[in-house]
Amino acid sequence: MNISFSSLKTLGLMTIVILALFLAFAVETDPPNGFLAFAVLLSGFCVMLCQGKSHQAAGICSSSMTTMGLALGALLCEGLVGRLFLCGLLGYAAFSLIRGKNRSFRTTLILIHIFVAIFLSLSSALGDNTLQMYSSLFLAVTFLPLFPFHLPFVGTIEGAKGSLSSFWIVVWLAIGLAELNLIYSSLTADTLLVISLLALVSAFYSSLAALGQKQSNLFVAAATVAHISLVWGLLNIFPSFPKWGIAFGIAVAFALGGICLAFSFIRLRYGWQIIGKLPGLASPMPRFGIILVILVSFSLFLPMFPTFSGLVLMPTVDVLDGSFIKVFLMFLAVWLGGGWFFIQMLHQTAFGATRTDVPYSDLQAKEVVAVTVLLLGAGYSGLLY
Repeated sequence: MNISFSSLKTLGLMTIVILALFLAFAVETDPPNGFLAFAVLLSGFCVMLCQGKSHQAAGICSSSMTTMGLALGALLCEGLVGRLFLCGLLGYAAFSLIRGKNRSFRTTLILIHIFVAIFLSLSSALGDNTLQMYSSLFLAVTFLPLFPFHLPFVGTIEGAKGSLSSFWIVVWLAIGLAELNLIYSSLTADTLLVISLLALVSAFYSSLAALGQKQSNLFVAAATVAHISLVWGLLNIFPSFPKWGIAFGIAVAFALGGICLAFSFIRLRYGWQIIGKLPGLASPMPRFGIILVILVSFSLFLPMFPTFSGLVLMPTVDVLDGSFIKVFLMFLAVWLGGGWFFIQMLHQTAFGATRTDVPYSDLQAKEVVAVTVLLLGAGYSGLLY
């Protein structure tokens, strides 16, 4: 069993490296989609790298490779072929949700939402331009989660096993950014107004949900929705969405995916997934404490990236007009809410009185490297890309 897992892990890592080299030197792709594909590969590499010998490791490796293949097909293939890969990805998410045996009314709503998304995805490949635009808009608000279309994203992150939750965050947002990039220039002023209002509601709702959330995966999912609402809210204010929106979206995916990955290490060790159940982790687990503090500190500044990069792209006359007020209000909604729930989570996890009945073990080198790579990816995407 150990040899089989080692071979599977090595094969997975080699496949990712070969795909990255092939994508960089042998395939001509649209720059935004190529960048999104590299983000998926990097996240998959980190998830694969940090796997150790556990009963879930082989399943996580095989699931991550399946998800990666479907996501890359959806991002890099055009027309009907790309839509078939996207349908496969949605179907795999639905299958994973059903396999989790979590039967509830919310699960039923999520499955209905996914099946509608599959139908629209196929229809858009065969229909006219109008149908393609509205289908892509529905897919965009699903994969780039905007309230009230966020349930499939939240359900997928909640039900993912171990470090797969981190990978699904990057995959989900990458697909959403690709869909939005297809249609952003075709959105009408009325549509953008409705979207900006939904974004403001989504920011406040998700921030409050994160504040009241004790389950780690659901906390990260709510925090992600809150930050992604900034993309939608600024869409009708800043020009050139690919120059600021895609970079910010991937920075959010890597930063929040890094937090989710760090939480998965704790859950693997202690079966813990309730925030506040194991306080004071920075003392017996200094590596984890340092990683979490850096991740949270970086995440606190995430709203500044699209705000300032978008302002640089705006004409001066527009900055001096009423658009600046809209930018300021949206920035405060996400920044203040994010600062509140991130600091509360950090206080309940890294600091406080350490429990004496728990046999603590700090992060291994490969786990530190995996999270650090995601953090560096977030920094590159947010600051340099």
